[in-house]
Amino acid sequence: MRRHARLLAIALVLVSWRAATLMALEPAATYRFGVVSFYNPRLMYLKYQPLVDYLSEQTGRRWELVVSAAYDPTVQSLCAGTVVAAYLGPFGYVRAHELCGADPVVRLQTNGKATYQSYIMVRQDSSLQSLPDLRGKSIGFGAPESTSSHLVPRAMLAQAGLTPGKDVACRYLAHHERAARSTLVGDVDACAVRDIVGDKFLQRGLRILATSGPIPNFPFVVAPGAPPGLRAELLRALVTLPGSDPRFAATIAGWDEELAAGFAPTNDAEYSGIRKLALDVFGPLALTAPDSLLSCGGGDS
Repeated sequence: MRRHARLLAIALVLVSWRAATLMALEPAATYRFGVVSFYNPRLMYLKYQPLVDYLSEQTGRRWELVVSAAYDPTVQSLCAGTVVAAYLGPFGYVRAHELCGADPVVRLQTNGKATYQSYIMVRQDSSLQSLPDLRGKSIGFGAPESTSSHLVPRAMLAQAGLTPGKDVACRYLAHHERAARSTLVGDVDACAVRDIVGDKFLQRGLRILATSGPIPNFPFVVAPGAPPGLRAELLRALVTLPGSDPRFAATIAGWDEELAAGFAPTNDAEYSGIRKLALDVFGPLALTAPDSLLSCGGGDS
């Protein structure tokens, strides 16, 4: 009996070890998809939950949307592997690539375009007619790591001969829409927002003071330690299936306008211009400095 009991115990240990080994080798049951709070939290879920549900359906894995209040935590989570993929702005992506080698897979085709633009906007009744007129005035940005609501507008102001924080007072308002609303109510003289947000406010009392050049569209980025097949799964779900079957294209077309025109493959080279611009605007620490060191000063964050 003792021999049988000993053999049974050994067998149970082997089974437990085998199960533990298989669990360690199996990819996580849930893939976490990180998104920065470009907009207010409610709007974030309305915009991006259908995308995450679609990924769950088409990859056979459960995906979970993880909305971060700021840019840095999303990048840190991606690099730590606590999220396996993330939807980042172009500037956020080049910072993630510098920090840990995170890699872009697809980019948005918002309104059928590979690029988007930044607007600097003022009230319809503002006396300001050009960027140099902002001297001595104030501007509302989104977050310091925002591409179209901070990095690109900072470059636009510099090209107009203005030093943000010295010639123009800066305020950081977290979200594009909050920056636009602050301009409407007169808390700031101007705001910097991305085009699809600015276009809505053209009907609400704002006008465009200046428009940027083209900016490479937002990428979906995978963590450096992501499961080997993740890139292929994303490409299949977001590019191959919609390109070959109208049913999948129709599903995506029903999403928020930011995502509704679908996706295209991308690579790091598409964002080399953003990398250079960031270094020009913020200096050698552009890709590694914390948010607080990217602000232009003279305002609140």
